[in-house]
Amino acid sequence: MNEKLKYSVAGHLFCIETPDRARTTGIMPNYTPFRVENSSGDDFLFSLRGHREVHLPEFPPDDTMEWNGVDYRVYHSPEGMVVSMRQGEKEHRFFAPADWKEVVCDLSFTDKNEAVFLNSFLRLAFGVTSILANRTIKIHASVTELNGKALVFLGKSGTGKSTHSRLWREFVPDCTLLNDDEPLIRVFEDEPVRVYGAPWSGSTACFRNASAEVAAFVHLHQSSENRLTKLKSIEALSSLYTSAAVLRSDVENKNRVLDVVAAVLQRVPVYRLDCRPDYEAVSLTRSLLS
Repeated sequence: MNEKLKYSVAGHLFCIETPDRARTTGIMPNYTPFRVENSSGDDFLFSLRGHREVHLPEFPPDDTMEWNGVDYRVYHSPEGMVVSMRQGEKEHRFFAPADWKEVVCDLSFTDKNEAVFLNSFLRLAFGVTSILANRTIKIHASVTELNGKALVFLGKSGTGKSTHSRLWREFVPDCTLLNDDEPLIRVFEDEPVRVYGAPWSGSTACFRNASAEVAAFVHLHQSSENRLTKLKSIEALSSLYTSAAVLRSDVENKNRVLDVVAAVLQRVPVYRLDCRPDYEAVSLTRSLLS
């Protein structure tokens, strides 16, 4: 008989129905800080069940992509969405109905070789479902927290987000790294915008079940001089939207992400930091948390 493993990420519940809780937990240690034994109700974003046969549709995929060594093929139909994931010679498939409530896949949840597929799909499923009714988006960023407030550093891969966060920890006492790759931004009706840690943090093992109020977004650009500039509305929108995770083949998903980004920008400023990797650059962004 299957048992439910429950997880809470950014305040949202999801579960995995597994035949072996210990083995499933063992192949996904990055989720351990987010595990919950008890929860008030079972209003899950989604539940994931394994040992199901998932057939590919008889039409070409609507989207293909590669992420962290995994090749994805995405198929849409009126019944829902099929996702095929391939790494080398191994392939696994998932099916999500239109409401995403009960997702099935062909994984056993007991084989450590399934870890990359399970982790990749949970990342995708959470990114899609958390925005449907809960105004939460996943972005590509590094987050530094100090005294309950956070700076979210944006930028293309290789522009120095992780480096700037590291320099903050070197030069600013008591600051901490909240997430180094895929934090979550959540908008509330009458509260400040918050950023949350996640079970996904790129190559940095920073899986913190914690959150902070977002003080500002800072888009980094490598430069020979240090200069901090507040972005105007259109530039700010472009900066944050291009940093957000979107399902390219799903117009509704893209529109919902855009709506959340617009709501965030009504409350939180976005800056451009042209910078060198040095103390002076940190001192400029330090002023945003005064």
